[in-house]
This record gives sequence, C-alpha cells and structure tokens, in this order.
Amino acid sequence: LIDAQLYNSAFTLHGVIMVFLFIIAGVPAVFGNFFLPIQIGAKDVFFPRLNLLSWYLYVLGGIIAIISLFSDGFPDTGWTFYVPFSISTNTNVSTAVFAAFVLGMASMLTGLNFITTVHRMRKEEMGWMQIPLFTWTLYATSWVQLLATPVVSITLLLVIFERVFSVGLFDASRGGDPILYQHLFWMYSHPAVYIMILPGMGVISEIIPVFSRKAIFGYKAIVWSSLGIAIAG
Repeated sequence: LIDAQLYNSAFTLHGVIMVFLFIIAGVPAVFGNFFLPIQIGAKDVFFPRLNLLSWYLYVLGGIIAIISLFSDGFPDTGWTFYVPFSISTNTNVSTAVFAAFVLGMASMLTGLNFITTVHRMRKEEMGWMQIPLFTWTLYATSWVQLLATPVVSITLLLVIFERVFSVGLFDASRGGDPILYQHLFWMYSHPAVYIMILPGMGVISEIIPVFSRKAIFGYKAIVWSSLGIAIAG
C-alpha cells in the first residue's frame, strides 16, 4: 500500500506523538496536576506559573513536531533518531529533534514542580508514610524526569549540532562513535519506561482498594518498590 520511505515516516510520526506527546506527558502531567494537590491537601502546585510555562512548552513542542512533518520531507528515522542515519538523511530530522528537546524541557519543569509540591505543600500532619500511593508514584516519576531528561536533551542537541556542523561526534569514519549515541539515549529512554508505568501502577493502587472496599495491602512494600524502580531506572 505504501513505499518504504512513507512507512518509515509514518513510523516516526507515530513514535514521536505516542512517546513524547502522550505516554511521557499523559498520566504524570495530567493526572498529577489534577489529583496530586488534592491528595496532599494543597490548593495548587508549588510553582503555578512554572506549571503554566511547562504547558506552553508542551504545546509549543507539539506544534514544532507537527511542523516537522510538513516541511522538507517527513523525518524517517524512527522516534529514537538513531545515528548514523539521523545525521545523514535529507529529511527534516533537526526540527523533529528540536521538538523532542522542547517537550523534554516541559517534562523537567513538571517533575521539579511536583517534587517541590510534595515536599513543601502537603498537610503538616501527613507524614511520608501517610502519602497516598498515587502521589508516591508521581514523586518517584518526577525524580526520574528531573534526573534523566537532561541527558536525552543534550543528546538531541548533539544530533542537531552534528547535522549542522558535521564535526563527527557519532561518525565512525571521522573518529566518532555511533554507539555513544545509543548509550546516551538509553540513559534516558530506559528510565522513561518507569515514567510511563509508575503513575499507572499508582492509579491501579488507588482504584482497586476503593472498589474492592479493602484496605491497601503492603503499603510500605509498594512505596519502597516504587522508589527502588525509580532509582534503578
């Protein structure tokens, strides 16, 4: 039905929108903004203006990602932007990579905001072992966002730098190392798996006890496993 080039472009479009615009930002940002303040007894997040800035960056990143699809050819590298193909293809990879960079900035600001909110705005009588499980998973996720996202942000900028200046950072023929890109990229993208799954686990941990009318079993085990997963990521 379609040729190889269009398939690669559609695959890239699907990956960028799915990963950077939905999975990474969906449950943590949307559910977190609505339910985290409620669960810890706060009126709002600690940095409301920073929160608004992260929303603007998210929208801007989405617009740039869509623009990249309609100018100078669809990016065709897949959402991972693997080198050496991403630095040699003639499609509009730089714009798509910059969109992912902007979306990463939004993710970092959201994580910083949630961490500060949990530390500074929860009720005085709410100790660390009284925090709801969904808030715990958001807290662990926020640390992953804050610590891991800068790595991929720098890596994506290096791809743009390589495409513009051709310095050979990832080009083996010029003394570079394409495997270096993979190491840097997966220093973020492996923890990103936990950005996706930890809030989902938190949602399940809240819904099942309510509708089964049973007290949560193993609260401390779930809390420490969430933090352990975040640290291992």
